[in-house]
Amino acid sequence: MFSKCHLSSLRFVSALALGLLFVTVSTSQVSAQNYSKTFSVSPESCGLEVINQTGSIKVVGTGANTGKIIINARKLDGDAQVNATQTPQGKVKVEVTGRGTVDFEINVPPTVNLDLFTYKGTIVVANLTGSIRARITTDGNIQFASLRSPKVEAHSSSGNIVFSGEALPDGEYVLKSFSGSVEVAFPANSDFKLSASSPSGVMDLGGFPLKFNRQTNQLVEAACGAGRAKVNLWTQEGSIHLRRKP
Repeated sequence: MFSKCHLSSLRFVSALALGLLFVTVSTSQVSAQNYSKTFSVSPESCGLEVINQTGSIKVVGTGANTGKIIINARKLDGDAQVNATQTPQGKVKVEVTGRGTVDFEINVPPTVNLDLFTYKGTIVVANLTGSIRARITTDGNIQFASLRSPKVEAHSSSGNIVFSGEALPDGEYVLKSFSGSVEVAFPANSDFKLSASSPSGVMDLGGFPLKFNRQTNQLVEAACGAGRAKVNLWTQEGSIHLRRKP
């Protein structure tokens, strides 16, 4: 038989164990937190800047030009904080401070101009007609889909860059990755001037009717049509693929 002292000790240990279990469960439940905020903007002249630390940024142009920037973020770990503000001119700036992983899903008017940055993560942009700048300083892929943007600039240190969209007349498209691949798909009737460089990788320039001004194993300078849009593709260690969209 147990003594009263022994029984009291058992009760204390059991209570302590339950308390620790409760704390563990509660911590796991609140480790992922959601953040949401909406801004009213002028669809004709609005801008969005996102500065993340670690995590993904996904920005999609809405079919209906609602004049709203809708920000949804999910904080997965750490003590990261999301701050979103709007300037008197209407530009929206979202910045993550502290350490931790935050994933963004943002809906915008299609005409919004974007400036996106994350140290580590992925960037996805779709259905936009505004200018875009996207940068990843360490590891992460950048993907563009269904774009009609006059200017696109993308830089990733060790991730792949994939672009699918139009090369608008007088547009400028600069896609660079140090160790990842660069893949571009333009419509068959595109008109552009191409500069493609891959010192350590291979280049596949698809079936475009190119007029070459310079062609080596590492560098290609050529024009398709009159060469109206400017296309600059570069990767130090990866490959370059330029394809015609069906």
